[in-house]
Amino acid sequence: MTVNAPRFALPGTWGRVNLASEATMQTSIRKVVEHTVGRDDRLATLRAQLRSRFTEASVLARANNASDFHIALELAPGVPLPAWVTVLLPDFDGADFEALGLTDLKEALNFGLSTATGDVARSQTTVTKTHVHAVRQVFRTLQPATEDAPELELLRVDYWLAAANPNRLALLSFATGYVQFETEMLELFDAVISTVRWPAPAPVPA
Repeated sequence: MTVNAPRFALPGTWGRVNLASEATMQTSIRKVVEHTVGRDDRLATLRAQLRSRFTEASVLARANNASDFHIALELAPGVPLPAWVTVLLPDFDGADFEALGLTDLKEALNFGLSTATGDVARSQTTVTKTHVHAVRQVFRTLQPATEDAPELELLRVDYWLAAANPNRLALLSFATGYVQFETEMLELFDAVISTVRWPAPAPVPA
């Protein structure tokens, strides 16, 4: 049975990066950057920096077999939002998932912390909406400098989602450069998670 990805609503305007191939990925990123910054020659350096940032994040998403990758363009007209979200559907053995159970998802999904290398989670909160359960994990990370862009501190917010019948896991991983607005960003990302709907996949005809 093929597991479908969770559905959710993103506020404002976002661009989707096509991860099917290197070519489609770069084309998508170029369109997102031009939509955000425009084509003015005076902004060439900024465009190069954004392409570098988005490419690094997209390459990581593609390497992890992400099902979707979205880049924020504007929260509202004229209000930029430097953020992106990666959607992953990790392979997870059904029997092990049964053993973990869903009665206390916060405890059950603590493995998300132990497998995060190089980052330290500073807070963890359980969020529940409809029949989808979520655990939120908050990190501060550094995106290394590149030839086109300096080092950048990021606020990363991971939501491990779980649904039953059949048992499914997904990861929605948000990142933003607005680390100074952590409270507001958490409220925004929590609001996105509150819109999550994850219908069970239709059974495949025998």
